[in-house]
Amino acid sequence: MSENYKSFRDLCVTRRQIENCSFSHWYPLFKAYTPKTEIIKPVPKEFVQYLEQDGIMLPSEQHTSSFYTGPIEENEENEYSDWEEEEHNSSDLDDYNDEEDKKPQNPKLDPVVDFPEFHDKLKGMLEKLGAVAPKLNWSAPQDATWILPNNSMKCTEVNELYLILNASNYIMHDLQYAFDDCQDNDNKMENPTFELILRKWFDINPALEFRVFVKDKQIVGVSQRDLNYYDYLKPLSDTFKDLIDEFVEDIVIPKFPDDSLVLDIYIPRPFDKIFLIDINPFAKKTDPLMFSWNELITKEQNEENDYELRLVLKNNTGRFACKEHSENQVPDDVVQASLDPNSIRELAEKWKELLAMQDKDEK
Repeated sequence: MSENYKSFRDLCVTRRQIENCSFSHWYPLFKAYTPKTEIIKPVPKEFVQYLEQDGIMLPSEQHTSSFYTGPIEENEENEYSDWEEEEHNSSDLDDYNDEEDKKPQNPKLDPVVDFPEFHDKLKGMLEKLGAVAPKLNWSAPQDATWILPNNSMKCTEVNELYLILNASNYIMHDLQYAFDDCQDNDNKMENPTFELILRKWFDINPALEFRVFVKDKQIVGVSQRDLNYYDYLKPLSDTFKDLIDEFVEDIVIPKFPDDSLVLDIYIPRPFDKIFLIDINPFAKKTDPLMFSWNELITKEQNEENDYELRLVLKNNTGRFACKEHSENQVPDDVVQASLDPNSIRELAEKWKELLAMQDKDEK
């Protein structure tokens, strides 16, 4: 009855292993296999504080056109347009403002005021690269795509960078909790040097992204990353495995300093090359997707290095009942609105109006 039972093993990870997965550590080793990227390291401490502060303060920049801070367009569908007519002094709002005035106010950092050179550098990078996808040392703000009208990490202006980075719990994890699970973590040790990664945007077919689990220099499993059903993946399994075997054994293992790691890769048509998207620690904080960590940890090694490429083999209607990463996001009404581009644009318009009111009150 207990023949196939495998006891759960602990999985230890060190600070050095986490640091080795920081983007700037591995990018020079595999630059030929990654999309064009700019690394800004270190970032100013004021920028880190800006990301950690409560709320979102967009730059108070004059003579700059932005959808997020530009003048509010009056139209028939704008139910809050009467706010510009000095008619928003309801008793409820006055009571709220009175209560807010009694609270101790911590001044919020403003990019133009608190890190102007870095702010200008970011704008210059966007002009150079065009649209980008941002991330910090380890994490990309995939959980905060709801805040941008395009529902993706695609940023074309600096305000979008600020919005999506500020709204992400994954980014906050990098800033405050990156080494929490390390066996040699010491709170007295210095914080890591934070970096901002701006990867030139290119469209990815999510069906062709895979996560590769490497334990002790052997592949122990590969999982489809986007957990929706694609009928053309199964016939391509052998092609994918051949490419992955060659890439991991000939390119990654000889260069990467750790024996165990997790790779995020992309295999676009015509299926003759692999792009390396990210390297993650072989640790429980990394999502095992279609595996369990107990499976991966207890997998027996063998000379043939035979492993399973797990794919979604049928439609799962339950997948459409929730939005990916929604457990790290905002109240459900905002999440639902993010599924509709028109709704999120309306939310953005309302938010701009609130900012305008705040700015007027401060003056």
